[in-house]
Amino acid sequence: MKDCGIKFHGQKKINFMNSIQLRKCLSLFATGITSIVTKNKSKFIGITVNSFSSVSLNPPLVMWCIDKKSSSIQDFVKNKNKYMIIFLSRKQKKISNQLASSNNRFDKKFYKEIISNSLGYLDCAMYKKISAGDHYIILHKVIKCKILSPKLPLIYYNRKYNS
Repeated sequence: MKDCGIKFHGQKKINFMNSIQLRKCLSLFATGITSIVTKNKSKFIGITVNSFSSVSLNPPLVMWCIDKKSSSIQDFVKNKNKYMIIFLSRKQKKISNQLASSNNRFDKKFYKEIISNSLGYLDCAMYKKISAGDHYIILHKVIKCKILSPKLPLIYYNRKYNS
């Protein structure tokens, strides 16, 4: 059995974890895949996120994280835009991969395609940005939610998509 982290020896903590071990260990947690979409002038911008979580029902808050080195950081952290968090279906792997790349700007037609094939979405407004290591934690207030027809979710586990 491989150890992937921090050992305690008596009362003394010894940290020997490296980023490769940590990534491998964290990949054992299955997550759903979301697309976070905002609009900048006439184009939509989207990113793929698996760090989404609900935070509070009252007030309705959700969160996700973004790397501080992301090429899309200006569009998602610096602006006080409204955002849509879209829960992707199993049939949307291609969209997930596209939005995870630098080819993440698109028109209204593609935006509607993402939504129509998804599980549902949340309309949100920026609530708070928290600096945490090499990422920002982004808290959003949910303004509206919509559940679409039932489909199977897109799941990410062990560094790959799973059915």
